[in-house]
Amino acid sequence: MPSFGFELEYAKSSRSACKQCKEKIEKDTLRIGLKVLIDAAPDDAEARKRAHSMESAKWHHEGCFPKIKGKTWFRQHLPEEPDSITGFDALKEDDQQKVKLLLQSCRGEETETETPKGNKRKADPDQKSSKKSKFFASQEDQASALSAEEQKSIETLKAELCKKNVAALGAMLAKNGLPKSGKKEELLDRVAEAKALGVPPVCPLCEKQKLRFSKVTGSYSCPGFFDDESKSFKRCKGPGDDTQLVRTSWQELGA
Repeated sequence: MPSFGFELEYAKSSRSACKQCKEKIEKDTLRIGLKVLIDAAPDDAEARKRAHSMESAKWHHEGCFPKIKGKTWFRQHLPEEPDSITGFDALKEDDQQKVKLLLQSCRGEETETETPKGNKRKADPDQKSSKKSKFFASQEDQASALSAEEQKSIETLKAELCKKNVAALGAMLAKNGLPKSGKKEELLDRVAEAKALGVPPVCPLCEKQKLRFSKVTGSYSCPGFFDDESKSFKRCKGPGDDTQLVRTSWQELGA
């Protein structure tokens, strides 16, 4: 049975993507890594290669990390002391406190407060609920560049579309020139976003692919494209920060 390791650090660049939400993790923001630790025989080169691949950290936004597993799994695998996690000591004091609260929430634990005598006691349920809601509210505020109205519109559309199957959602995306691959939740989010905000435009630089929009930063990026002549995948820098981009209206099936 594999064991798991965890890492904490500030993103060195904006190239890595969160394994949960698939959005880019912006440079200098806190990210949490999960990796599988596997023992491989010293003389088994192939096993060592597989183990090295699996032991590469899979990075997540701090707000997305609690969603990757259930509380039972977290209670079994998260370390008791946050400072035993690689990189914890290098974090700012405020971020260390955030991580402590985050790990407690992942495990489903109640927070504790100090009494005047220095003894620990369980926090009042109302106070605990208030602290948690404020904490996660701040996470959500930091994790979205959309207005409250835009977020509400997207969530409303997702609720209306949730009964659609993968094939139907894929057909709706294809009608609007958007990628139709991925899990149902990803397709649902893609459709709701495009219906609420409009369909992202084609990249003005390569003119090959629809741009991807980050709800975290509010910026657009180009996913790149497959070049038929060279038979290879080409990367594209995408539009500059000062490029004026206009979304187009969503097209319904049968229109």
